[in-house]
Amino acid sequence: MKILDRYIGLEFLKAFGLALLGLTVVFLAFKIIELQKIDSAEPKELLRLHYLYSIPQIAIFVTPAAMMFSVCFVVAQFTMARELVAVYSCGTSFYRAVLPIYVVATIVSVGSIVAQDQMVTPANRKAQDYLAQYKKNSRQSRDIVWQRNVRGKEGFYFIYFYDRTKKRIIGGFHYMQVNDSNRPTRLIQALSADYNEDGSWTLKLVKDIHMDEKLHVTDTKLLPELTIRFPESLEFFSNPQTNPEELSLSELVKEIEFRKQYGFSTVQYEVHFHRSLSFPFMVLIVAVVGSVAGSMGSLRSGGPLIRSLLLSTATIFFYQIAFEIGENLGKAGIVSPAIAGWGPTAIFVGVGGWLIWQRGR
Repeated sequence: MKILDRYIGLEFLKAFGLALLGLTVVFLAFKIIELQKIDSAEPKELLRLHYLYSIPQIAIFVTPAAMMFSVCFVVAQFTMARELVAVYSCGTSFYRAVLPIYVVATIVSVGSIVAQDQMVTPANRKAQDYLAQYKKNSRQSRDIVWQRNVRGKEGFYFIYFYDRTKKRIIGGFHYMQVNDSNRPTRLIQALSADYNEDGSWTLKLVKDIHMDEKLHVTDTKLLPELTIRFPESLEFFSNPQTNPEELSLSELVKEIEFRKQYGFSTVQYEVHFHRSLSFPFMVLIVAVVGSVAGSMGSLRSGGPLIRSLLLSTATIFFYQIAFEIGENLGKAGIVSPAIAGWGPTAIFVGVGGWLIWQRGR
């Protein structure tokens, strides 16, 4: 059995490696084509670094599709060459014969969890940072400035453009402080704001308005300059809405708790959290689905190979679409974050169960 396990395992590893490499290159090419449309005065080196640090995320994302394709192809090849028939004649069952594939799939599943936290998340942060630097001087108007309305611990901020290098907000800075009932008590309007090393901000050309509980203006001041300290740190202004893909599982939990505490929306963070948890199961499930599908069909018509190639191609597209739809439905609040994250995996579980039942017949 050791010889059989080694033979099947090595054949599968070669197919899986080639499939993973091929799909990673294809999806990276799509990203390159998309970002080449950005017309920026910044060095192209920033864009190349973005591509480089995007590779781990792309590789992890296409792993289930690569697993499905390689499993289907290898098992179908063994079936077409009647190698599985020889294995059966020795008294070895189908599931025992493909056990090395399931072992590799399990290792890849566990490894994807570690890779997601230790490699993909840090790489995503760098990739997004390089892309932001490249877009900074883009000639497209939507890349020159950005506007954000965000809620802080004690009020709401309107930020027009934040320059990370100079730690300065320009074009307009507005802050509305609210009480425990979310009623405005103070409104600060400024043309710009500069961050000070002691944690305070210096606002320029300021209009400071105070209001009572009935929203009547009680005091208005026009100031050339105002130094004030806000409850939020500098990181909040430079990145007021952290990209979920830049957070590890433990950081996602902390971010969700923080946002719930201050009344922020947690939907997209919860969707990404459940999606990250369900992902490792998807890798193992598609290995089972692919192995069963690859062994089915008529040998005379070349059914196993044709069936496996068609099913693999369909799986790649369905996998992409299912996760995109689930994520969009979850972020829109149409379905719960748990359903959005685990839904595609549950569908594949159903497909796997049906194929196993069909093969047993």
